Amino acid sequence: MFRKFSTSLSRKALFGNPYLSSPKGLQRFTNETLVHAKALTSHLLTNSDNVSYIRDLDRLSDMLCRVIDLCEFIRVAHPNSSFVKVAEDSHNIMFEYMNVLNTSFGLFKRLDDIVKNEQIWNSLSDEEKSVGKLLHLDFLKSGINMNDETKNKFIELSSYIALIGQEFNNGVNEPKETQIVIPRGNWKDNDIPSDYKKYVSKSWDGSLKIPIYGSTPFGILSTTPNRTIRKLIWSGLHSVPDSQLQLLQSMLKGRSALSMIMGSDNYAEYSLMDKMAESSENVMKFLMQLKQKLEPKVKLEIEKLTSFDPQLSQLDPIQIKPWDRDYLIANYLSKQKSQNIVDLSKYFSLNTVMNGLSNLFYSIYGIKFKNVELNEEDTWHKDVKKIEAIDKNGQKIGNLYLDLYHRLNKTSHPAHFTVVCSRQIAPVELTDQFSWSEKSVETISQSNGDIYQLPSICLVCNYSPDLNTGETFLSIDQIGTLFHEMGHAMHSLLGRTKLHNVSGTRCVTDFVELPSILNETFAKDIRVLCWMGKHYKTGESVEIHKSALEQHLRNEALLKYTESYSQVKMALLDQLVHSNAPVDGSPNEIVEMYHQLERKTYFADDISNWPGKFGHLFTYGSLYYSYLLDRSLADHVWDKLFEKDPWCRKGGEKFRMEVLEWGGSRDAWKCVDKVVGDNLSMEKL
Repeated sequence: MFRKFSTSLSRKALFGNPYLSSPKGLQRFTNETLVHAKALTSHLLTNSDNVSYIRDLDRLSDMLCRVIDLCEFIRVAHPNSSFVKVAEDSHNIMFEYMNVLNTSFGLFKRLDDIVKNEQIWNSLSDEEKSVGKLLHLDFLKSGINMNDETKNKFIELSSYIALIGQEFNNGVNEPKETQIVIPRGNWKDNDIPSDYKKYVSKSWDGSLKIPIYGSTPFGILSTTPNRTIRKLIWSGLHSVPDSQLQLLQSMLKGRSALSMIMGSDNYAEYSLMDKMAESSENVMKFLMQLKQKLEPKVKLEIEKLTSFDPQLSQLDPIQIKPWDRDYLIANYLSKQKSQNIVDLSKYFSLNTVMNGLSNLFYSIYGIKFKNVELNEEDTWHKDVKKIEAIDKNGQKIGNLYLDLYHRLNKTSHPAHFTVVCSRQIAPVELTDQFSWSEKSVETISQSNGDIYQLPSICLVCNYSPDLNTGETFLSIDQIGTLFHEMGHAMHSLLGRTKLHNVSGTRCVTDFVELPSILNETFAKDIRVLCWMGKHYKTGESVEIHKSALEQHLRNEALLKYTESYSQVKMALLDQLVHSNAPVDGSPNEIVEMYHQLERKTYFADDISNWPGKFGHLFTYGSLYYSYLLDRSLADHVWDKLFEKDPWCRKGGEKFRMEVLEWGGSRDAWKCVDKVVGDNLSMEKL
């Protein structure tokens, strides 16, 4: 798939946008966008027709995001520091203007009048109503109708939370100590595997010092039979300085104060009011039910692991601790090693997996991938590949850029970026005074004459070619990650809403992971893997090693329920600290809340101050349950549509038409019900 290219582009600039041929061009694009955005804002405040007001607001939002989303991508992926610097400046300029708009009472008042005017409201399409409600709630959640004193307090708190939260996130990898000390008498020489002895040191008093950085602590944790050493290492790896806990408490205190001035009892209630879950009470019920369902299965997984350890097998499963986990896994897997070791990755080169994805999407959605030649000026790096997505009617539906290889100064996290989202372009937009001087986005005309802005999506991963063969081989886990991110990409490519604010992945936070998790499920299906996997050199099917592949999948799923259980515990903590955290006492009270939660669970941690390392408390802020909810939904969708036949076109078309095409324009529960039926709800999951 990556070896042959066919079609060439005529425009020499990033994403086919003629402005983006240089950093100065990005600067010009930003400045011109800002001028047009201000002009459109003035028009909205004075001249915009009531019926077209929501569409015009949506267009304004798209203008800003054309710069903001683009710059968010360039900042983490572009190798040119000049481009990155301009992207940072451009992002700040446009984000600042977006904040001005979010506090514009004039814009809100016009929208508020339309929402409350029954005659105008009833003349709007369902999609316009969805966007109108969304923007109206965004204004309200930004404190738009408050008095000046309260509004200033809201702005002050929002800025404070953002700053403190980022500082908290920056410190999650800072250990409380750089080494741990094992007292004399608590260790024997053979407790430290020979591979790691050179990295530890003995003190004058006979104690042992082990560093809490690099691979050494993790290596010892998974190999030493000494439980005391494991406990101290694990605690050291999961503890933070007191200053980190103080930052966490300050952030939670700020969020609590913000929710109070917004009329909510706590931050969780404020955050969840417009989500699928609707309330913290619903989330807690869902999580506690899931915890209860998982516990018998977690108990069995622990018993399976400990059966190979004479010492730990004597303990009740509830007595097994998190510092035993890696040791037990390594011990178990060492007993499971096959006599005939097969390097399965040789059957899953990047080319093979991408071809498999292309064939899968054609089977279930009727979507084909077509390679496109890129010139040096068209891209930010020579390793980047471009694919056009073509539907079953032969019509192009979007562009997909693949930046999949490791390089310095590039984000280390696999990610999906929507640089341009799909939306309908009104004919007037092609000629009015709010348009760019040069066409900056690719469009397509449908058979009915409607013009759509084509989405441009970027997938970022960090693979490395094999030094001996030059091929890039993927592990089963990496295949799952690529499928996951491609699930997001298909959501963006197949979304066919008329408005920007509900396009593709622009849906409620606790629904957005459903397509990606569902797509990841294909990568864990033995039928799909056997169908897809082919030896990079001989073309031999991996099915010849089906038993080895099945064993690998079993090993990967060794703690399947324990992993979900751990996520439940983290989601419960996220809810608790955002609904009932002791924000006025000692920061250690938050740790005690965590320990109280842990004491009632398997793999209980009652010694570390780990909440200070839980960066998602800032980034998710009471929404960490979302992945678990979407995992449950994806399981139901899989069972309904693809369990019997993972290549089922009928199932794919149903998911496409009832979920993907709607983006965020339809109630998420309605989308699920159209696919699964059974009037599904959080209580029934």
